[in-house]
Amino acid sequence: MKLVRTLIVTLALGLCLFALSQPTSGGTMVFAGNQEPSSIDPLLMSGNVNEREVAAQMFETLVYMDQDQVVHPGLAVSWSSSDDKTEWTFDVRQGVSFHNGDPFSAQSVVAQLEFVRNDESLIGGAWGVLKPLLVSAEAVDEDTVVVTLKEPRPDLLTDLADPGLGITNIAHIERVGQDASFQPIGTGPFKFKEWISGSHITLERNPDWTWGSTVFDHSGPAYLDELVFRFIPEAQTRLATLETGETHFLDLLPFADIQRLYQDSRFTVTEFLLPGMPQMNYLNTRISPTNDLAVRQAINYATDKQAIIDTVYFGLVEPAYGPLSRAFPEYDPSLENMYPYDPDMAIQLLEEAGWVDSNGDGVREKDGEALSVVIVENKSWNDWVYVLQALLQDIGFDAEVLTTQGPSNTAAIASGQYAVPSMGDVFANVTQMTRDWHSDGYGTFPSSHFWDDPTLDELLEDAQTEIDIDVRTEKYVNIQNYIMENALMVPIFELFFYAAHANNLDGFVVDATGFYKYFAAAHFN
Repeated sequence: MKLVRTLIVTLALGLCLFALSQPTSGGTMVFAGNQEPSSIDPLLMSGNVNEREVAAQMFETLVYMDQDQVVHPGLAVSWSSSDDKTEWTFDVRQGVSFHNGDPFSAQSVVAQLEFVRNDESLIGGAWGVLKPLLVSAEAVDEDTVVVTLKEPRPDLLTDLADPGLGITNIAHIERVGQDASFQPIGTGPFKFKEWISGSHITLERNPDWTWGSTVFDHSGPAYLDELVFRFIPEAQTRLATLETGETHFLDLLPFADIQRLYQDSRFTVTEFLLPGMPQMNYLNTRISPTNDLAVRQAINYATDKQAIIDTVYFGLVEPAYGPLSRAFPEYDPSLENMYPYDPDMAIQLLEEAGWVDSNGDGVREKDGEALSVVIVENKSWNDWVYVLQALLQDIGFDAEVLTTQGPSNTAAIASGQYAVPSMGDVFANVTQMTRDWHSDGYGTFPSSHFWDDPTLDELLEDAQTEIDIDVRTEKYVNIQNYIMENALMVPIFELFFYAAHANNLDGFVVDATGFYKYFAAAHFN
């Protein structure tokens, strides 16, 4: 009898410990973001990160990639490719359904790929980048899709892990059209509940979700009842909501407060060097005065990166020197010596090109035209623009700042009307440079350099199909040099961001870029 009682006590204690070790279900997590999305359906998104952050919770991708660059199954459970990487076969997950109850199958993937391939209005976003590559998609059977590409794509899995490439319900898109931007239907752990314009988006647990990827280490329904994305453009207001407990997760910590937050035991602060295109300014080569190489070079020499880093970012980021983050093995360090801060060289270039201050008002002119540029700011993303404005004014520019946000920024970037638009891009694969630099992206987001020489297109197309790693690295080094020799941009600083979250929040996953978070297994301790 004593042995039985001992076994019962031991078993009960074990069950208690097991229960204590399990994440607790329930609760609402509030994410404080800096901008409101313009759409949260992958096929209708412009491509900015605020849209992806929300869409990633509702839409699943064919594959996922973790921070160690390991590919995990998503809606595809296995895959293979031809030797030349032009034909890819995916075996899709069984037993999956969309949020409205429609079944998911290989035909769902085919429907999406064919929609992408045939819809002429689809030119932006993540899917717009893959559109030119698609030849066909065929459902061999209910669970198998064969995708044929126009050219080799050795890094297709990295592309497909982008949260902007989620699989949506094409029948729903065809039924409601653009309204799907605000009535999204995916297969993911959270489903859409409401969107209050100017305030927040609320997602709720999908109770039918039982097929989670190994990247989440969780396959049952999400632990959280709800996930709320609030839109708070002002950085200090955003931070205040975290400190008062109104929100639980904050991206883009104000740099002035980072050291203080490190010392606050209520929060965990995480720093990320993000792969992609650094924070920078395009130089629009189709309009004056930045259609003049000397002017573009002068802007680069006049840009004091260290002054920007010290005064705006409190020394917590690192200078950038080209179109590719140093997080990539293809990064070319020789670019670090191409445009040192040298305002005298900037002035010399301008004067040799005929830009002079003839009337002594501080603004240079040439043939009756003022040396005037507009710097486009995406509010709460590009805080360096006012220092850049002052630096350009110091060497004779009439420089103005145009502040935009969300859809107005997307429109300004795409319009081609402004000389110095600000930008940055997050991506895990060097071949995704194409979306920022290929002429197919003109008139969309994020391309805004408008370079007319087809050489750059040819270099990009050649490099992204290269299978040999060493040869590909050499090709991307050449691309970086070509962009900087032609001064198509002004690099500012590496994509180095800080996030903070409440210490009792656990279980979220960060993807291969280091930026996008998945909350399928997030919970409060």
